[in-house]
Amino acid sequence: MPSGGSRPGAGRKRKDPTRALTAAERAKLPATPASCMVPPLHLSDLAQLLFRETSAILEHQGRADPSFIQLVAILAQRQEQIQRWQAVLEVVGDTCESTTVRKVDGQQVITTMIRARPEVAMLSDAMRQAQSLLGELGLTPSAFLRLTGGKKDDPGSGDEFDF
Repeated sequence: MPSGGSRPGAGRKRKDPTRALTAAERAKLPATPASCMVPPLHLSDLAQLLFRETSAILEHQGRADPSFIQLVAILAQRQEQIQRWQAVLEVVGDTCESTTVRKVDGQQVITTMIRARPEVAMLSDAMRQAQSLLGELGLTPSAFLRLTGGKKDDPGSGDEFDF
């Protein structure tokens, strides 16, 4: 009967500690330029513009990285959809009427219901996903504070009452 404990060679392979970079060595590495974030070709012209805006923000913060390209591309597509659905809703309104005809006791009854347009739900979903993607990229205020460790006010910065 086998006993508990680890088996030789089982489990995840450990990283070689001699290959790990120290914080000082990582700081000496060259920063990744924003030009490394090239928009994918499948994006429309507007989505490419939105992609470049987001990648410029990441570059300004010193966090541009080629591994973010697909995430930023999805964000740009969702932002484009948000603009499109907002434009549709501004033109046609948020609601539509649906008319149904039913027979009740041998007579036709026409009912009219006012419903939200399908674009309202699509816009809400796109905005929710865009906000989530912005959070993953650290581009919301709360995510940015988590990345920077939060700014603490100096004592005597005017928040206290002086008596």
